[in-house]
Amino acid sequence: MIHVLIVDDDNLVRKGLITAMPWDEFGMRIAGEAANGEKALEFIASNRVELLITDLAMPVMSGIELIRIVRERYPDVAVAVLTLHQDFEYIQEALRLGAIDYIAKVQLEQEYFGEVLARIRARIVPGKTGRMKDDAAAPKERFPGSDAYAWLALREPAGAKAPPSAPEGAGCWRADVDPLVRLWLPANEEDRLGGAAERTGRPPVQADLLPSDWRLVRVRHAAGESIAELQLGLNRYRQLDFFYDCDGREAQPIELDLAQLRGERAAPCARDIEEARELLHAFRWLHDETSFEELQRRLLALRLPAEKLTQLFYGCTVEWNRIYRAVSQTRAALPDKLACWEECVVWLDAFREMSRAASGQTHLSGEVSGSISTAVKIVHDELALPLFAIDVAKRVNLSRSYFNQVFKEVVGYSFNEYLRKTRIDKAREYLVQTTKPIQWVAEHTGYADEKYFSRTFRDQTGMLPSEYRTRHRQG
Repeated sequence: MIHVLIVDDDNLVRKGLITAMPWDEFGMRIAGEAANGEKALEFIASNRVELLITDLAMPVMSGIELIRIVRERYPDVAVAVLTLHQDFEYIQEALRLGAIDYIAKVQLEQEYFGEVLARIRARIVPGKTGRMKDDAAAPKERFPGSDAYAWLALREPAGAKAPPSAPEGAGCWRADVDPLVRLWLPANEEDRLGGAAERTGRPPVQADLLPSDWRLVRVRHAAGESIAELQLGLNRYRQLDFFYDCDGREAQPIELDLAQLRGERAAPCARDIEEARELLHAFRWLHDETSFEELQRRLLALRLPAEKLTQLFYGCTVEWNRIYRAVSQTRAALPDKLACWEECVVWLDAFREMSRAASGQTHLSGEVSGSISTAVKIVHDELALPLFAIDVAKRVNLSRSYFNQVFKEVVGYSFNEYLRKTRIDKAREYLVQTTKPIQWVAEHTGYADEKYFSRTFRDQTGMLPSEYRTRHRQG
């Protein structure tokens, strides 16, 4: 597992990288984040970091200076840089100082995520081969007790460190693989036989562990297992099933068998993931209890790594904001961290309440609310196609008259007014952000006749499309 530190003075860039990129698929995990070079050095001094991804232009300490210091103090830490196109001279300097790669920020779109991480990993792993061979040649230390106890971090405490070493002859906590997985190694005969732990239900608790941040796990039949393999298995468990097995309120240790740590779980198939994504993005679950229960069942059955599940939720919030924010004036957002499945359910439920309250739909039945939300989504998804209120009403199972009444009540515009407004807003976007011909813009916003589009656009904005493009590009 490659531990990654993200450094960028832009909080949105950091959060976007952390939540959207498929780190686990490439054997990586986010160890932390920092807003400047000084904070990054403080973090590296007390945490395990093997890959530093840093912006170059930052206040307090530039990325170039940070790379220089890291290469001197921590030569085993690989460095990749984030940059804009115009930073080419800085890129050359960063590469000269030992950076292994650079990521243009324009690459940070979903289709490039895997390519970027695969490239970086390929440049890190060969450098670790020698150490891996040395580790393989060393004699394996075996776990001496019958049942193993470990503390696993439910959420990452600020500045998480490996546990302090214990006096010689005493049992101790070990965190050789990951500071967020602490394994108890018994020392005396009573501990080896499980006596003290069996009587108390757990080994001694470290003073720096907060009950809100950590959960105790008990692994049965661990005697004779390689300590390194046991730690790796616990680390793998924390990355995958621990997220779903704990609810954040456990009074007793989570019970596992050694075979559960050794077993490989088949990855969910792409089709199942896509079906769950489609359910999320349909937004029917926001208003329909049966759909909400089905969504939870599907997601729970997938048991995706927490990072990938967060990616699904992040995409869902982006889509909701794209479609409904103009209607509700409310922005959907993810919390900084979802530590377990129960927190996901709480967040999804809060999302539902926010969505209904924001659009004034609390007095409507779930079925009617869902129908109007579906109609709004149809407008955005099928903007380039002919759309008529009577057809959309039929598709969402409402009579035309009731559909028109409720749509205006919820959205604030009649269906035709909202359709025209959305098309013109999209046309503005195309005109400013692309160089496509006016005819293309018209066709992609639902207007087959360019002249009619131009008249409608002028009625709504006071300018012809060509004038709008020229003025806003100059401005």
